[in-house]
Order: sequence, then C-alpha cells, then structure tokens
Amino acid sequence: MPKSLAAALLAAAALALLPAGASAAPPLRGCGNATTGNGNGLLIGDIITRRVTCPNARKVARAVPAACGNQGTCQVNGFSCITAQALEELRFARCSKPRGSDELFKVIRFDFGS
Repeated sequence: MPKSLAAALLAAAALALLPAGASAAPPLRGCGNATTGNGNGLLIGDIITRRVTCPNARKVARAVPAACGNQGTCQVNGFSCITAQALEELRFARCSKPRGSDELFKVIRFDFGS
C-alpha cells in the first residue's frame, strides 16, 4: 500500500472519530426550584435550561404563571412561553427564544402548581 493512501486512510479514520461539533446540542442545565415570591404558595419546580443562565431562567419562570395563566401563551422578557395543564394542580411550561432558523435556541422548561 502506498504511503499516501495509508496516510489518507489514517486521516479519514481520525476525522470520523471526532465529535460532530456543530450538530451537538449544548448541555441542559438544572436550576432547581423556586417560588413565585408573592406569598401565594405557588411552587415552581424542576427548572431546566439550555443556553440560559439560572438567574435569568428563575426570573422568567416566576413571571410565567401570572402572565400565561393555567393554560395559554404569553411573552416574558423576550421569551415566548406556553403553559398546559398536566394534572389538577400541576402545569407544565416551556419558554423559548429563537435565533436564526432554530426556534428552540434558548429554552426554559419547568412545572408549577400548589
């Protein structure tokens, strides 16, 4: 086998083992739980983000129950949010902010209820 062919095969094998870089999604970040802070006892649980800092995610999550209600959509701090009823006293929420063609570039997910 010629040296150039062996070198090309070795280079191709090395490139195949590299991570996909651009197609790899950034990691999810767990930001814990919070409360709305207005004394109504509403718990916001399991705040999870992608490309959003935890302080900003908690700020958005605290505002969503009042802005969106139990089932609906709203805008909070530039995020488009949607809430849906999961159980009698539990709601799921997702807020996202697009960038380019990626509608879920920045994401905040959480649940809330009493």
